[in-house]
Amino acid sequence: MTRGIAAGALAGLAFLGAARPAALAAQAPGVRPPAVVPRPGPRAPSSPVNAIAAPGETARIAVGEAMQGELEPGDRLMADSTLADVWEFEGTAGESVTVEVHSDEFDTFLEVLDAAGTLLAQDDDSGGDFNSRLALTLPASGTYQIVVNNAGHERRAGRYVLSVR
Repeated sequence: MTRGIAAGALAGLAFLGAARPAALAAQAPGVRPPAVVPRPGPRAPSSPVNAIAAPGETARIAVGEAMQGELEPGDRLMADSTLADVWEFEGTAGESVTVEVHSDEFDTFLEVLDAAGTLLAQDDDSGGDFNSRLALTLPASGTYQIVVNNAGHERRAGRYVLSVR
């Protein structure tokens, strides 16, 4: 499924009612990133799934973790009025990662962006059963963003599990 996002730009990502992540704010002329980006406190390594981040909060995940999330009122809004969660993870140049989103409650859609907000990869249903999976080799060391969204016009909200390995 094509979301209409041009490479190098986040035309399809419009955040309404919530601060844009700093790496995304640089893409919009005249929009300044927030002075302080709230971050969740340190998390213990997880083997199963940790707690859900607050609506609209940029959450963190590490390679090797699986985290539970929820698309819900109060989350960021895409240009098409669907809900979106933004996650950040640290990666190193040349590292191969697989990012997966699974939900029994909605049709998942997944995007991975670099620190400058450039779209690196997106996926709709490669994880089977309306779940998303993509594999990529990271081009540089730094912070990457994962945008979890839904692909359908029905069942736009619900819980999901995000994993990065």
